[in-house]
Amino acid sequence: MKKILYLVTESKFGGAQRYIVDLAVNLKNEYEITVAFGQKKGHNELIEFLEEAGIRYFIIPHFQREICLFYDLFAFFKIRNIIKEIGPDIIHLSTSKASILGSLAAKSLYKKHPAKIIYSVHGWVFNKPVGFFKNKFYHFAEKRTAKYKDRIICPNKIDYFEAKKQLKIDDKKLKLIYNGIDLVHAKYLTKSEAKDALFSVIENAKVPEEKTILIGSVGNLYPNKGFLSLIKALHYLIIDYGYNITAVIIGEGPQRQELEERIIKFHPMDYNAMDGEVGNKILLPGRINNAARLLPAFDFYVNTSLKEGFPYTILEAMGAGVPVIAAKTGGIPDMITDGVNGILIDPKNSKNLAKIISDLIKNPEGAQKLVDHALHDVSHLFNFNKMLEETRKVYEE
Repeated sequence: MKKILYLVTESKFGGAQRYIVDLAVNLKNEYEITVAFGQKKGHNELIEFLEEAGIRYFIIPHFQREICLFYDLFAFFKIRNIIKEIGPDIIHLSTSKASILGSLAAKSLYKKHPAKIIYSVHGWVFNKPVGFFKNKFYHFAEKRTAKYKDRIICPNKIDYFEAKKQLKIDDKKLKLIYNGIDLVHAKYLTKSEAKDALFSVIENAKVPEEKTILIGSVGNLYPNKGFLSLIKALHYLIIDYGYNITAVIIGEGPQRQELEERIIKFHPMDYNAMDGEVGNKILLPGRINNAARLLPAFDFYVNTSLKEGFPYTILEAMGAGVPVIAAKTGGIPDMITDGVNGILIDPKNSKNLAKIISDLIKNPEGAQKLVDHALHDVSHLFNFNKMLEETRKVYEE
């Protein structure tokens, strides 16, 4: 049985961690699987998934997203030790720091421990607003270490073409494989069940009245998720359009305080009430485990990301039968065809976003057509079994 080592930078659960868990859990009977990652304090969901599935894992101390020479050297040698201990046939890297340190560690041991090196891109960091010097560093490091990789999997066309254009990576090394979800085994609740379950885990909140429009979004609370723009659009919907709205932004992160301050500025009564008595509210419940099952609660799902790869949350919302309004950025246009299976927006234009949501509220038949097309596309184009089979072929090349 061949051995696979999956390497990801952090345990904080997001798209890259979800991707690894999906592959590891579904391939554990075909390969000997090990997962290695840096442990972020208070973020144990990745560990819980792996332990539940009986998958071996290593925690790499000081392995983190931030650049720190001392910690990065420490992580590099720890990765080397893991490779020497398990002797993997395949090393599958996810996220940029794992890509760089993992490929360097694998290359340094290649003579004694030869392994196929595969890298799954989750958005090129050098295209994100991380600062001039970090962008230059990641561009150099990704380009330099690309030659050590046997295959680079891109989940969308944007990442694929950026690899060719900016990093000058040969077509033969690149593979376009869309992320996918498994609708057959999806554990979505019904709309009423999802609504009850959602508000049962939000402290001091009551289930909104039937006439209340429920808008949802899921993502870590970082500036590049564009939640300030969403909050502004919600303000327009409530004040200018007069809709009775409750919005729930599920996730946690360093921007929480700024988002709370903006909500208080726009809707001080609504935010401070938090008792379910006021209809127009914007709630930040924090992280909710297995939030996908709760997505049917929403009347609309909105993504306002400024930078994005190929987000699972949008696929999950499409699969949950919720009309999706999403930013025209990154790999999102690969999954959303504007006006067919969802609506694409400029995430910075809050007034236009409010108008689009209002138009869909007034046109339930049109919203349902978006849902019908989205369900078809998730079943056929963005199917997990298709993703799994194509990834398996890469392993066996």
